[in-house]
Amino acid sequence: TSAVTKVASLRESLPILTRNPIIGIHAHRDAEHGDDFIVASYLKWVESAGGRGVRIPYNASTAELDELLKSVNGVLFPGGSGDPNEAAEYIYNKAIELNDKGDHFPVWGTCLGFEWLVQLTAGNMSVLDSVDADNISSTLEFQHNYKGSSRLFGYSHNFDVLEKKAITANFHFSGILKAHFDATAKLTSFYNVLATSDDRQGRAYVAAMEAKNYPIYAVQFHPEKNPYELGDDKTGGTMNLVDHSEEAIVTSQTFAHFFIGEARRNGHTFADPAVERDALLLNPTLSSRSYPYFESTLVFPVEP
Repeated sequence: TSAVTKVASLRESLPILTRNPIIGIHAHRDAEHGDDFIVASYLKWVESAGGRGVRIPYNASTAELDELLKSVNGVLFPGGSGDPNEAAEYIYNKAIELNDKGDHFPVWGTCLGFEWLVQLTAGNMSVLDSVDADNISSTLEFQHNYKGSSRLFGYSHNFDVLEKKAITANFHFSGILKAHFDATAKLTSFYNVLATSDDRQGRAYVAAMEAKNYPIYAVQFHPEKNPYELGDDKTGGTMNLVDHSEEAIVTSQTFAHFFIGEARRNGHTFADPAVERDALLLNPTLSSRSYPYFESTLVFPVEP
């Protein structure tokens, strides 16, 4: 069986073990305000496909992470800034370990989360390239036959429009150029590059990838922004270049449905329903302090 055929059938052969999956969303630290935060659009994106969210604290201990990772059904590394911290590296290694033991545990990276996965897999915090792709909507150029044969893009024809219309919302200064990726053995042995986009200088960078033998997926663009980030600074800047068309919103939701579908295929659960309810992001403290760049953020006080 070819590697492509093997991974394409990876998902279909697995039963649904969890009807209402819970996703651990990795928080970021706000240096100015001294708290943890999660941009609300990531939680809304998870919820758009029937998932629920809990916070993974930015500086979670390994004991906290072990407890969380046996309770949640997948992990989302969201956008933001900075290199992977110790918690992110631990989660990445633990996810691979779980999958190696036959526990189908998915990881999704968006923008910075994509970059973290590149850095962690390469074992090199300096592997990223400068990319001119801030506040630009782009098309995808699917690689090889991955539009139909990859687990991610083979999931739905809803993604086909991404090849024709500039829908993907890009807000990044870093990334990895396709040529650089192809020359990095640790990356090519682990991931298939599913699609590229061109930055403003016409350079092709990796826009979407999936691990060959693990349920690890990453996109350099922001599916959560199309339906949920409508902030407008009235100057023609900030969020005005996000596509809010029906097609863009449907593709956003389809990415979420794919990821949540992956998360349904493990039986992780919180042992105590009261602990689960306390962890779920059902009634978070919300702030508009980052508007219009983020419409809303969930904020969590932390000990100094």
